[in-house]
Amino acid sequence: MEDNNKKRKIMLIIVLLLATNIITFIFTNAGGLILGNKAIISVDSQDTVDGINKLVQLKEQIGVEYYKDVDDETLMEGAIKGMFESLDDPYSIYFTNEEFKTYMESATGVYEGVGIVVSEDENGYTIVIAPQKGTPAEEAGIKTGDKIIKVNGEDVSTIGSEEVVMRVRGPADTTVDVTIARGEETIDLTLTRKSIEVQTVDSRVIGNTGYIQITEFTNNTATDFATQLNELLAQNISGLVVDLRGNPGGGVAEAVAIADRLLGKTTVVYTVDKQGQRTDYNSDDNESLALPMAILVDGGSASSSEILAGALQDTGAATLVGVKTFGKGIVQEVVGLKDGGGFKVTNSEYFTPNGNNIHEKGLEPNVVIEATDFMKNNFFTDEEDVQLQKALETINSMK
Repeated sequence: MEDNNKKRKIMLIIVLLLATNIITFIFTNAGGLILGNKAIISVDSQDTVDGINKLVQLKEQIGVEYYKDVDDETLMEGAIKGMFESLDDPYSIYFTNEEFKTYMESATGVYEGVGIVVSEDENGYTIVIAPQKGTPAEEAGIKTGDKIIKVNGEDVSTIGSEEVVMRVRGPADTTVDVTIARGEETIDLTLTRKSIEVQTVDSRVIGNTGYIQITEFTNNTATDFATQLNELLAQNISGLVVDLRGNPGGGVAEAVAIADRLLGKTTVVYTVDKQGQRTDYNSDDNESLALPMAILVDGGSASSSEILAGALQDTGAATLVGVKTFGKGIVQEVVGLKDGGGFKVTNSEYFTPNGNNIHEKGLEPNVVIEATDFMKNNFFTDEEDVQLQKALETINSMK
């Protein structure tokens, strides 16, 4: 398995070399890459050599035959993207310089766009996991489950979710036309992009129960959560609701840090790679939160949200209330390249403390309650939020 990983890395290095050098070269039958009279690297797979040879031959042929001028960088970027797309995994992606910059900005919680988090369904369509709170997407009425089928009039139904995101994002105060499919209905929207600084944690006291909403997991989420939890505890709350509805995930470390504050010392989640190697992510705080807890989840709760919810459910620390979660149970490694580009690749599956992998299955709540039609189509108060009311009722029954 380690040899296979080396071969993949070697191929990527070779392709990047080709993308930045216009030079005469040959591949020897023994598997060596030759530039002039110098052997640059040795490749022990003839299939790899043949594949690279074909790639270069086709690049040259396109340069000669194609009816328009096309630069080498465009062709090589396309070849590299194609290598990742061949994995048939919407979460494994190669980024150009500009794409990687945009992707990394989103992890900080500040970016320019319309405020949607997306994934792909089993048919390759880009679907909305959730619109982010207070963003143009939410204000325009975009909802969890909407399919994005056109951007600026161009069909994007088969280009992949990350490419859709890149097309939707852009400088603040510019507009983008988005067409979504919702059931049998097609909706055309024009959204004005803006600079979005996502405040990922919000809290208040409802009666004598603390309420904390986490909209996603970015770099400061765990710190903000700890601060606001302490403020709630200072008000002598007797229970806690953590709202993860519509939370598409984010940094695993942030979710583990929040679990650390709530659970005490335990395993929060573990991952297993294709070699079968297990890595545990443990909380190390010796004290758990000694309060009744309920966690609100729905179909927009994904990835790190499911890690946190799964840990609280498996350990019996909290009751899950709502509907089944999204079901993203795989982990990606993000790698930056020297030229400013980068990639992310799925490298393992994650499991809840009890050994459940929820990928494409989701977490089943302990208390199932659907949002009302009114909630799905209107802004609503706490009193009109039947899921929140059920969570409060559940906590009161545990006091």
